[in-house]
Amino acid sequence: MPTITDAAGKLQPQDIELEEAVLGALMLEKDAYTIVCDILVPDSFYEPRNRQIYEAISQLGLNQRPIDMLTVTEQLRQNNTLEEVGGALHITELTARVSSAAHIEYHARI
Repeated sequence: MPTITDAAGKLQPQDIELEEAVLGALMLEKDAYTIVCDILVPDSFYEPRNRQIYEAISQLGLNQRPIDMLTVTEQLRQNNTLEEVGGALHITELTARVSSAAHIEYHARI
């Protein structure tokens, strides 16, 4: 995986577990995407597969489709990136790690 650095050559902040928690919460909480869509963009995610998952979530949100494990999995399949991000099992694992989506806006701002 390439190292992502800023213009000064410094490693950008990263927290893969937090990224995964945000993605899981987005798939669990009905209105979570509308809360974070103005804050997060795909490039907010350091991990490339998390970036691709968020891109799929964004596509669903922009098309006003429900965002859940099934629709995200199907969108990734349509994007031909499902296996690249770890398959349907990985999508399920993301949601299993989240106990509550109550603090989604707080975590998205970190």
